[in-house]
Amino acid sequence: MLAVTASLGLIVALGDSIRWNASVETQMRAIDEPGPDRRAGLGELDVHAQVGLSTQGPDGVATLTYSPSFLLRQAMYGVPTGNGNSTLHGGGLELQTRLAPTTRLASRTVLTWGLTDFSPLSGQVAPPTVGPLPPQRFVRTLGVESMLDLTHAFSRRLRMSVAAGIQRSGGLGHEAVSVLPIQVGPKATVSLAWAMDRTNAVTLLASAAESRFSIGTTAVFANLETNWTHRASSHTLLDAAAGLSVVRSSNPGSSSSAGAYPAGALGTSWELPMAPDRTLRTSLRLRLAPGVDQFTALAIQTIRSEGLAELAEGRLRLALTGSHGHVISGAAVDDLRFEARSSWNATRQWALEGGVSAARTNQLAFQGWQAQVFVGLRWTDRGWF
Repeated sequence: MLAVTASLGLIVALGDSIRWNASVETQMRAIDEPGPDRRAGLGELDVHAQVGLSTQGPDGVATLTYSPSFLLRQAMYGVPTGNGNSTLHGGGLELQTRLAPTTRLASRTVLTWGLTDFSPLSGQVAPPTVGPLPPQRFVRTLGVESMLDLTHAFSRRLRMSVAAGIQRSGGLGHEAVSVLPIQVGPKATVSLAWAMDRTNAVTLLASAAESRFSIGTTAVFANLETNWTHRASSHTLLDAAAGLSVVRSSNPGSSSSAGAYPAGALGTSWELPMAPDRTLRTSLRLRLAPGVDQFTALAIQTIRSEGLAELAEGRLRLALTGSHGHVISGAAVDDLRFEARSSWNATRQWALEGGVSAARTNQLAFQGWQAQVFVGLRWTDRGWF
């Protein structure tokens, strides 16, 4: 409470006027999923909200956000994979200041706490890039990340960014930690972005992180990667990345292990105007991503493919998405997900949503196919004090 009060006081002090934004998204779902003995069905009411305050002065910007989520669940048949309701809270504070005309310093702190939903259909957790999921759907977690980011523009085409900070993730409480180990440690990234011309841009990225696990193991992850984007035409964008990652895991009293793993990505996006108010957007991406298993602290490598097709016509949006991930080095994990979604902006503040999605994984807690049908209502607005 003291931190929130201090953040509000800082925002008021930095600017004469305060901008606010707020949003609420309510979604009702009917889910069919694997159960302990037979398939289970349940109804869910999911409410996501976000409130933000921001102000801008001559040389700085301050932004404060709070994002609570509430999930109410009712079993309709069978025994579902998780029982009861859940709540998840998130908050963030970002401060930016201009040290020189082309140099900016930013401070970002993000905090999340509560019951995290690890279901393959959950919107709280993105499709995993590395490692397996916990052996249960809901886990009480605490995530903290605090970073300092210094950005300097040498010219209109050349920009450098240096970021460093500390993070904490994993379970909260003895029972949760036994399911999802705690990870604590520093992290840093250095990037150099160069816009070669109007159609080509190259970014060199180096990153490193050390994680001390509550199971007594320490893992060090270092990555060096080059990214290239090419504007092939006014409607087509191509991108590629290649790099190398090094993972070292050590445990006091036992031998350590280390290895080098390739990393890379290929992607394309295409946008086709079909009429004055109709546009078709598509994208495809394939990525090879090394990382650290969040349960064993050992190296793991995943290959993931993703696809998107979206048709926008006036206030209507129709979208199809799909993704497939497979661990090729480490725990035997495989996941597949599809979703068809539509939304209609009734007014500037109100939108209606609906769709169907399905997912399959070979992980024991969620093994097999599960599907859901959902309808939702979203409200957003903003203004000034």
